[in-house]
Amino acid sequence: MTHLSLLTILIILCALLGLSNSFAEDYTRWKLPQGAIARFGKGSIRELVYFPDGTRLAVKSSIGIWIYDAHTGKEVELLTRDELLAGDAWDVNALAFSPDGRTLAVTSDKNIRLLDSHTRTQIGVLAGHTGGVYSVAFSPTGETLASGSSDTTIRLWDAHTNKLLRTFTGHTGNVKSLAYSPNGKMLASIGGKDANTIYLWDLQTGALRQTITEHPETIYSIAYAPDSLTLASGGQDSKIRLWDVRTGRLLKTLVGHTGIVFSLAYSIDGATLASGGLDNTIRLWDVHTGKPLKTLSGHRNYVRSIKYSPDGKTLASGSHDRTIRFWEAHTGELLRTITGHTTYISSVTYSPDGKTLAAGSAKGKIRLWNIQTGELLKTLIGTDHIGAMAYSPDGETLAAGDSEIYLWDVQTGELLRTLTGHKEGLSFLAYFPDGEILVSSSRDNTIRLWDASTGKLLRTFTERLPKKPSISLSPDGYTLAAATDENVIRLWDTRTGKVKTPLIGHAHSVNSVAFSPNRSVLASAGSDAKIRLWNVATGELLLTFPERLRRISSIAFSPDGQTIASGSWMEVYILDITTGTHTAIRTGHTRVVNCVAFSPDGRTLASGSNDSTVLLWKVPGEVLPDNR
Repeated sequence: MTHLSLLTILIILCALLGLSNSFAEDYTRWKLPQGAIARFGKGSIRELVYFPDGTRLAVKSSIGIWIYDAHTGKEVELLTRDELLAGDAWDVNALAFSPDGRTLAVTSDKNIRLLDSHTRTQIGVLAGHTGGVYSVAFSPTGETLASGSSDTTIRLWDAHTNKLLRTFTGHTGNVKSLAYSPNGKMLASIGGKDANTIYLWDLQTGALRQTITEHPETIYSIAYAPDSLTLASGGQDSKIRLWDVRTGRLLKTLVGHTGIVFSLAYSIDGATLASGGLDNTIRLWDVHTGKPLKTLSGHRNYVRSIKYSPDGKTLASGSHDRTIRFWEAHTGELLRTITGHTTYISSVTYSPDGKTLAAGSAKGKIRLWNIQTGELLKTLIGTDHIGAMAYSPDGETLAAGDSEIYLWDVQTGELLRTLTGHKEGLSFLAYFPDGEILVSSSRDNTIRLWDASTGKLLRTFTERLPKKPSISLSPDGYTLAAATDENVIRLWDTRTGKVKTPLIGHAHSVNSVAFSPNRSVLASAGSDAKIRLWNVATGELLLTFPERLRRISSIAFSPDGQTIASGSWMEVYILDITTGTHTAIRTGHTRVVNCVAFSPDGRTLASGSNDSTVLLWKVPGEVLPDNR
């Protein structure tokens, strides 16, 4: 996503708050951080877990846990990271429900927290691992809890007293998955440097009963059959293997997937095995014959997690396309789809009239949406990846692409022309104010100016640009600013192609540059955690703001040019240009803040993050002490 496109979408999102109450659904205002007024996006999908009674589905995302009604797909609740982890700075790594549904176990870093699933209050903390805990599972009776960690150990806990019962050692790295046998006697584990090995542990004696090493490549998923006699495993070689857990003998190999098998689940009667893979499909297998029964298609990206409902009638799947789908387990019929978990959108931009949103994906499709009604207006098929997009000032043409730039007629969807010349993917696209020139930058270390009407290449800038340069076009289109590899900011006169006075002063890489509304000042920020203001005409350093705690990834000017917002790791800072101080802080994102933008009236600030959400904030905010 380009800086210009993301800034545009964030500004429009802010403005939309006053345009349409129907635009924002209720969940966009759930559990907001202090000072925020809305959240767009639910975060990415990490894992699915049914409540034991089957009425709800818990979805682990990049911002917390979403609870859905399993029958309607309606949002029921959002449990934020702060609620679940009592302010812990780490994410939720894994979660599991006790069989009676009363306890929810969530992990972060080295600790396992036990929560009352009804009141959400913490009822216990299991501490002892010396590395991050990335897998957790309750025994079938709920008496014990197993946890796997990057410290290479598996620990067995008394789920009622929270006491450590036993420690299993033998892995050579992170224990990434655990599975209890349904009879509660055995525990299977995978992970570590020996990622193609399955360990089978005797829970009563602590002995390592079996080690299965016949997998040729990394194993990603394991599942016990209901009879506790067979274990299924899926891995990188796209095959599923069924093992006799008593002898470690290979029983069957199921062949059909064309990529990694990420998830496995047995039906209640054990006759069917469901698998989800890199080939975007869910496959149902006859366990007795090893033959495929059905292939469930519809996901547009790999299937990360699949779960049978407790009654066995429904299969839920979570995909990297950020949708959750419910299937009728017997027929394979698609019952419903949950959306809102944001997929990897490589570039987004709004039309100049603010009525249409264009979203480009890593799969090369551009979808045009009516922002008032949510209607999908049309889909444009581009290249394998959409790296950047830009509307022409009159809103009639959309430019987008990767190494090739496509120009479409927005009304008809007709491809008008293709601009070729870049050798690698785009990182920036913008039209000049008059719409006659299009500027593009690429990971091939070049910036190019094109005649938007004819597609003719007008000029190429090649001076030591990084793979993903930070670029800003002045409001009048006369100056182009770009950060270069040697931490210098170059200014080009777009009319002559000549380099103006270079801006020198950053100690480390420059991550973001932005012109002030009056085009006379350029702000820059980067890995040295400082923001600098420059006189564009003379190259003079005007002001350096106090250093922050972490690298700064994004900056933006307010419409009146008196305030700057900056994004960092999980934080947004408000800076006053007049005093040269930080005046407010906004916290609430769970990943780095990629972009910030003020609303046109300057009263609202939007921030976009790697946590796949946009947060809208009130401006100004509370005073931030100078001592941070």
